[in-house]
Amino acid sequence: GIESIAYDRGYNVIVSQSRESYDREVIDLQYMASRSVDGILISLSTETSDLSHLMALHDRGMPIVLFARVHEEIDTHKVIIDNYKGAYEATEHLIKSGFTRIAALAGSEFLSITAERLAGYQDALGAHNLIPNKQYIQHCFYGGMVFSEIEEAINKLLTLKQKPDAIFSTSDKLTTGCLSTLKRRGLHVPKDLALVGFSNSDIADLVDPPLTIIRQPAEEMGRAATELLLQLVESKRPVIKIEKRVLTPELQIRSSSLKI
Repeated sequence: GIESIAYDRGYNVIVSQSRESYDREVIDLQYMASRSVDGILISLSTETSDLSHLMALHDRGMPIVLFARVHEEIDTHKVIIDNYKGAYEATEHLIKSGFTRIAALAGSEFLSITAERLAGYQDALGAHNLIPNKQYIQHCFYGGMVFSEIEEAINKLLTLKQKPDAIFSTSDKLTTGCLSTLKRRGLHVPKDLALVGFSNSDIADLVDPPLTIIRQPAEEMGRAATELLLQLVESKRPVIKIEKRVLTPELQIRSSSLKI
């Protein structure tokens, strides 16, 4: 999505991965700034709670647009999906499918998307007179990039006196990692545990069982973020009106969340 807009407008794209490291994010941004890039699109790393490196670039006039993982402290364009809506609909779907002990496998508490998705999850439970159980919420700080943290979270859920009968997962890697862990434990999805998760991956329909997902409009997000960045880059006057675009996710129901 980013490249489709950038290349059509005569810009090249440099991609850098922080791998959820704050230190690497800082180094990557410093490198890009030193190469005199025209602007920066960024989705914050799991470890990023100190925004001084971004604020310094922003204050110097570097065009910056945040997407997916954002922070309100930086006064610039942002592109996100409606995380609350996606999580609410996913949780409500599990409830309407007959599941009542619904756990949440979430990412870092630092991230805006974690808070928004857990809010949707908890409000959906409350709307159906189900009391959120703190023990059912497990955080994986690196969002599934470290596989052992998923295994540890699942183990905690499965050793509870009252085990969950469904899991809502808040990110792509957590969703696929959760399914893999449950299979290795000899558990059948959805017979033993139902599963719904956020994902952009096309493999959701190919795995066994096919996964119910909240599909994020990733390509649309990339296009929107790039359009806003180029607006900043090419504007001859300071951009005063800051825009926050909120895109709508789609719940795609498959067999991983349906009672057998």
